Amino acid sequence: MNGLSQWARSHKPQVAAIAAAIVVAIVVAIAVASGAFATSEQQPEQQESRTVDVTLNVTADHGWDENSTPAIAHIEGEDVDFYHAVTPDAEGNKGTSTVELAEGDYTVSFVSPVNSDGSAFDIYDTGAPVDITVDADAKTAPAVNCPMAQIPADKVTDEMLADIVDKTKDAIKKGDETLKGDAGTGILDKLDGNVAKNPNASDKTKQEATDADKDVDVNDKPAQTTPSAKNDGDKADNGNAGSQSSGNGSSNSGSANAGNSGSASSQPSKPAHTHNWVNHTATRNVWVSNWVDVPDYGTQQVAVGTKYIFAYDGYTTTDSNDAKWHSVALIKQGVPDNYRTETIYETQQVQTGSHKEDHGSYTTESYVDYVYCSSCGARQ
Repeated sequence: MNGLSQWARSHKPQVAAIAAAIVVAIVVAIAVASGAFATSEQQPEQQESRTVDVTLNVTADHGWDENSTPAIAHIEGEDVDFYHAVTPDAEGNKGTSTVELAEGDYTVSFVSPVNSDGSAFDIYDTGAPVDITVDADAKTAPAVNCPMAQIPADKVTDEMLADIVDKTKDAIKKGDETLKGDAGTGILDKLDGNVAKNPNASDKTKQEATDADKDVDVNDKPAQTTPSAKNDGDKADNGNAGSQSSGNGSSNSGSANAGNSGSASSQPSKPAHTHNWVNHTATRNVWVSNWVDVPDYGTQQVAVGTKYIFAYDGYTTTDSNDAKWHSVALIKQGVPDNYRTETIYETQQVQTGSHKEDHGSYTTESYVDYVYCSSCGARQ
């Protein structure tokens, strides 16, 4: 010990440096233990994505109604790839819907409906894929218009129908809430029935449409329509790394989990779909009565005249005056003027009575046959 003291007195600069180093080491150790450097290792929290409601307008020249399958929009972006159904309104041949999209670039295309008579629509020329940019700061929100031209059933090929069946199944698999649940079941039922009505549909295509409900799960979770936060996974990894490098692992692990929990809770939950119930009207023929008296007829022998037949010469007439003149002429000749008469009858149709008959007619009236959601197509 005396030797160490002597060395320290003779090496004062070195001793001071060693003491300073020891103090710095102690301060750093305390700072690490208290998590002072944890924030420098964490990734900056991602700013919440801003969203915009994009309008989808679909119009048809003819034939698109409540018995048709919907026009299905396919929306592809950097982080999302999903489908959204657009159903026709109560008047038919037009439908409008909105989708919530985060800021970014997207491509929107459409799958043709199939009508109840087996016809479809040309959307490859009139409804070609559209590229849009969603910007929350733009003065107007984007709108995608899809005009459709009807293709008569006998002009729709089997290949076209098979393509629509395949794309509709893909849409159900990767669809949002408008293609799930009861709405999805209704779409597949219409697809099956409408494809079967087409004269060009092969047995294979008809069977694929029939079996579509076996190939997809309409009750599966709806597709994600807006991207989730990208840094959540990085935060978890960095938190775990901080826990491993810390001397107090239990304390830092809890801190990392709390941070992730806060990030998850800050993500806005997508609001539950609210049905917009709309009356669907249809027409039907209704009989309107009009009771009238209708005469009944029969045939009878009716007296229509008298025949005068003279006995002397057989002269016959139906004119009473003529009979008188002939009688005078016979008297002047000194011959008998006697005659006989016969009643003349005719068979005629005469009214024998009457009966009641309903001479009404059919008239067309409108009525509400069901109520449906204008957004997702669900029915009540």
